Amino acid sequence: MTVLHLAAVAQPEWLKASPRRARAMAAAAVLGLLSLGNPAMAQGSEREWHVTAYGSRWVNADLLEIPERSLTGRLRSEDAYFVGAGLSRVIVPSFSIPLLGTDFAFHGNRIELEGQVLRHFGEQSHWEGTIALMFRTGQIPLFGGLSVNLAFGEGLSYASERPALEGSFRVEPTRFLNYLAFEAEFSHASLPGVYFVPRVHHRSGIFGFIAPKESGSNFIGAGIRVDLR
Repeated sequence: MTVLHLAAVAQPEWLKASPRRARAMAAAAVLGLLSLGNPAMAQGSEREWHVTAYGSRWVNADLLEIPERSLTGRLRSEDAYFVGAGLSRVIVPSFSIPLLGTDFAFHGNRIELEGQVLRHFGEQSHWEGTIALMFRTGQIPLFGGLSVNLAFGEGLSYASERPALEGSFRVEPTRFLNYLAFEAEFSHASLPGVYFVPRVHHRSGIFGFIAPKESGSNFIGAGIRVDLR
C-alpha cells in the first residue's frame, strides 16, 4: 500500500465528505470552539420573563438567626401562611464580574425586576404586594444534570392591612416596610425552563430607618418557577 493510500485511509470522515458538507462541519467545529471561550454563547438564548407560584410560612426568628436555627432544629413557626405569584423581567442580561487581580470572572449574572401579589391567611389575613430588584448569579453545576443559582432581592413591601403578627406591645404594626428576598433556583437538564425555588421573604424597618426596630417578619417557603421567554 502506498503512502498516498495510507493517507486516504487515515483521513477523517469530514475530509472525505463533499466540499459543501466539509465546510458546514468545519463551521460547526469553529462555533463549538468559540462557545467554549464565550459563556454567553454556551448558555444559548437567555430568558426574559418568568413567573413563580409561592407558598410560605411565618418563622419566629430574626433574619440572621434563620441559618443557625434551621441547622440546629430550633426554628419555630406560627400558623400564619401566604400563597401568591410573582412576575419577573430581566432588565440587565448576562454580564461578568471579574475577580480583581486575576484572570478569573464570574459569568452569567443578571439583574431582574420582580413584582409579587400575596395572600396571607391563618393568624393574620391581608394582601401584600412587593416590588424588588433581584441580583442573580450564573448557574452553578452540581451533579447528575442538576444546577443552581443564588439570588438576592431588595425592594419595598406594602400590606393591605396592619399585619397582626408584626410589631410588639411596644410597636404598632406597619403596612409599608422594606423588603428583602433570598432564594436558590434549582433546575435539571431534563426539565429546561422549570425550577424549584426555596425562598426567604423578609419585611423590616431597616433597623429603625423607616419603621420601629421591632417591626417586620420572616417567612420561609418554596415555589415553582416557569420561564416565559
